[in-house]
Amino acid sequence: MVPGALSVLFNPTEEHVENLLGLKKLCDVVVAVDNSLHVDLRLHQRMQELGIDVVVNSNRGGIAGGFNRGMEWLLEKQCDLLFTFDQDSTVSEDFFIKMAEACGSLDSPYFLIGPKIHETKFARYMPIITLSQTSFSVTSIPVSDEDQGLIQCSGVISSGCVMSAETYRKLGAFREDYVIGLVDTDYCFRAWSQGVPVYTNTSLAMKHELGDAIDHKLWRLDMVQWNYGPSRLYYGVRNGLNATWRYRSTFPSAFLINLMTVSLSLSILLFEDNKLRKIAAMSAGLFDGLFGRLGSMEVCQPHVSAFCTQRRPSKPVPRKQPTTTISSHRVMRSPQQQKRG
Repeated sequence: MVPGALSVLFNPTEEHVENLLGLKKLCDVVVAVDNSLHVDLRLHQRMQELGIDVVVNSNRGGIAGGFNRGMEWLLEKQCDLLFTFDQDSTVSEDFFIKMAEACGSLDSPYFLIGPKIHETKFARYMPIITLSQTSFSVTSIPVSDEDQGLIQCSGVISSGCVMSAETYRKLGAFREDYVIGLVDTDYCFRAWSQGVPVYTNTSLAMKHELGDAIDHKLWRLDMVQWNYGPSRLYYGVRNGLNATWRYRSTFPSAFLINLMTVSLSLSILLFEDNKLRKIAAMSAGLFDGLFGRLGSMEVCQPHVSAFCTQRRPSKPVPRKQPTTTISSHRVMRSPQQQKRG
């Protein structure tokens, strides 16, 4: 089986190029999909000199669009195992070997496999979550350094995930109308709904950081300050409602994902700045999620998007009044008056 890796970039730096070089040393076929709105041609040239192909996507379809452009490129290169990464991803030297072994151990050509995730900020492994397909129960499996082989689960994150080319052809493209937020969750739910199993490979760990999250102790409660931006909140709330509604027959307990909205709301109200814009974004996401409106925030909620992204107003500059100069022969109008005339 021929492995191929894609990494989606957004405003990449030299450090991200080094991460790509680390992937290239372990995997012959690597493509970088640049989702930046303004590309750095110098970095592109450096990546190409290192043998890394570059596809410019300009954030079309968000991270889902980046994944799809990369998948199309890997399929053109006749890759059998398709790996997805983000620009911060780094892997161990045996990552691709152990993943290929895990894929080869399965009886079916259809699968999704992700590594166990070690959250670096809080220095702990994320538990493996399994939603029942017959009841409203949820199982949380604790994870440690121990290798427990492949464990079936309801979902894996996209960074470090591998699927077969047959799986991508069967399930189709990532949802570009989700843009960002739960793109990987939707894909995993789609897999289960079509009989494709999802696994966590506990023989491998990938380091991952939950953004700018901060732990808090409020009385006896452990709480998280998430510090997500307004657009991330909008897509998270909206896509969560949409995914859990569409896959309610596959996972009756999937609606519990939306409890994250409660956690996000408490985080904003108790700890975070910029409360009004964030609550407005979440409210818009709740509305669009309930009514099934998908696509970019700028299109679905243009006024809310403009409100959430505007800069704080500065002191207004006093406006000069237009002046009229009278000469002995004619009236000289100011430039402003000339434009109106």
